[in-house]
Amino acid sequence: MKTYIFDWKRTLYDPDTHVLIDGAIELLNYLHQVSGTRLILVGKGSDDMHKEVVRLGVNDYFTDIKFQEGDKDTALFADFVDKFEPRKTIFIGDRTRSELAAGNSLGAVTIWVRQGKFSDELPESPVYVPTHTVSSIGDVLAVIKKNGAVAR
Repeated sequence: MKTYIFDWKRTLYDPDTHVLIDGAIELLNYLHQVSGTRLILVGKGSDDMHKEVVRLGVNDYFTDIKFQEGDKDTALFADFVDKFEPRKTIFIGDRTRSELAAGNSLGAVTIWVRQGKFSDELPESPVYVPTHTVSSIGDVLAVIKKNGAVAR
């Protein structure tokens, strides 16, 4: 089973305009229909972010949704990563210093969606360097298909 762990703010959701980022719903629709996949949503926040997920109608795409205040450390993600085959887990996020660093530390595949506020925040150490880099959430699907990161 492939597991896709999505960051919420600025990867799928624009907190400034309170809408989904262009291409997010198409990617979620596609992955949700692929057998042998599970989608996880992780982000900063609390009940307010859960309400946004419901308001935008994307809660049913995810098998698990976790929001927490503070930093996203590896402990937040560890339960979702296959300890024997960590490369079956794909982290998708907009910050190399946050969710992607955690994914790399756990041995997962990481996709940096280099868009918006943190697009110029370059990796400062090897643990921050993503497996793949794309310029928008709409480009993630092409990377997934090209690199066999979709379960068949």
